[in-house]
This record gives sequence, C-alpha cells and structure tokens, in this order.
Amino acid sequence: MFNRTLRSVFMISTVLAVSGASLAADLAYLGPRGTYSDQAAALYASSHPGLDRTVPLSTITEVATQVAEGKMPYGLLPSENTSGAFVAETYGLLLKPEPGWRVIGEIALPISNNLMVKPGTKFEDIKTIYSHPQPVRQSAGFLKSRFPNTPIIETKSTAAAAEEVAKGDGTSAALSAPAAAGVYGLEVLAADTQDDKANTTNFWAIQKAGLEFPEKNPTHLLVTLEAPAGSSTLSSLFTRLRALGFNAVNVESQPMGGALYAYRYAAVFSSKTGNDIAKVQAALEAAASNGGKTLLVGAWRR
Repeated sequence: MFNRTLRSVFMISTVLAVSGASLAADLAYLGPRGTYSDQAAALYASSHPGLDRTVPLSTITEVATQVAEGKMPYGLLPSENTSGAFVAETYGLLLKPEPGWRVIGEIALPISNNLMVKPGTKFEDIKTIYSHPQPVRQSAGFLKSRFPNTPIIETKSTAAAAEEVAKGDGTSAALSAPAAAGVYGLEVLAADTQDDKANTTNFWAIQKAGLEFPEKNPTHLLVTLEAPAGSSTLSSLFTRLRALGFNAVNVESQPMGGALYAYRYAAVFSSKTGNDIAKVQAALEAAASNGGKTLLVGAWRR
C-alpha cells in the first residue's frame, strides 16, 4: 500500500546541495501519473527542497534526453528491480560513449502491486485483468491462485491498466501501483499481490553532464569504460578503486564493435565510508592510461 511505502526506509541522497539554493526546479520522470515512477518522483521531490514540480514524460529515453539537453534540470530513471532485472532502456542509454547526464542520487521504492476495480466490483465479477507485464510476473502466484483462467491483457504501463478499468463496465480489474487508485477513482480489492514482499525498484536521480557533482565524498560510483582487446583498463580500474575503499557491486558489458574482445562496461562501486571525489577522478584517469577510456557517470552518497 502507499502508506507502507511512506513508512519504509528508502535510500536517498542530496541533489541540490551545490546550487544550495531554494530555486524552484522540475524533476522529470517516466509517466503517466499513477505509476510507480510517479510515486518515486513524488517521494524524492518531497525530500529535496527546491524540487517543487514533477513532470511526467513518455519514455525513459525522453527523460534522459530532456536532462541531457538542459530542458529539464533533473530526472529520475529506473535502474533495477529486485525481482526482475536491470532496466534495459536505462542501461542502453548508460552504455553510450557519452550519455549526456550524470547520476547524483538514488531512491529505492518498495513495490506494492494492487488489484483495483471500479467501486462495487467483487472478485466474482472480474472477467478480465489489465496490467503491465512486470506486475503480472511479480504476482504470478496470486494470479494462478485467484484467477487461473482469467484473460490478462498487457498494457504499456500500470497507470494505463487502471485507466482501462476506469473506462470499463465493472467486469475488469487492474494490477497497478497504489497511487493509481486515487488518480482513476478505483478501489483496491487486494493489496500487496506480489509474490516477493520485499520487491523493490531502484531509481537514479540525474542532472546534465558537465555540472559539478553535488557530493564530494561519495560512497557510490557509476563508471563507464571502454576497453579495447588486450587493454588492462578494467582490471586497473578495479585495483585503483579498491585502494580507495570501493568494491564493484555490479558490472554490465556490451561489445564495442569492430573487434573481438573489445567491450564497453558500466560498473557500480560502493564504499562503507566513501572517499574524496578528486581521488576517484585521479584513479579513473590513471586506469585509462592503460589503453582504454573511463568516465565517471555517477557519484552520490547513500
């Protein structure tokens, strides 16, 4: 439920510390209203004075592009889900030679899938269920138990599923984010339908590339690097960051093209205490001298 999310301990870091100012700013996110991204954006903005408006956009790519082009000062991108995987669209953008944006914070949102209906609809009235594929996978046990033969229609978002039910005749239900019930005038028939009750999605807060990182003593880093065949850039980076107290917690890769065994990597590093960002930058530059390229795409404190 939404209240469960508000009570939950979520990870968050300061966005406006450097500009410090109480200037009004917008936070773009993957819409529409009533989605989990909407819920995450509202929670993030409420904890950061100066972020006074959340702006829903159509795609993850649009959010990233608007920030990279300076049309939006800040954005929120989903990065991974504990019961799913890394968000392919976000990582596809990250693995470009220059994404055009930088990660400056994060928020982890507990996911509560809710079965919602038009007021008055009962379990036995439901003939069709609408949802995005991810909540369907996450609630597979519930659906098999309660609706083994009920058709499930895929929608582009959980909010779109709620909208379909709101327009319907009272014989359908939606698996959606808690906030969608209020947006579309529905009532929750069953809460927390997900099989994994600890299900969580992580979001990155981003700003335009070229600006200073607000956090000067980060505990978390996001680094991309290009390592041609035979380059020791990756191993050198790991060694140098380990000396600063950072350990790799995730590494993703894709072929660079043009030659075998040449890869572009995206790696997340964490440290219990953090370290000086100037030392981090120096470590990246030293690692790049081994025949590759490195880029600090994210630095924040959890």
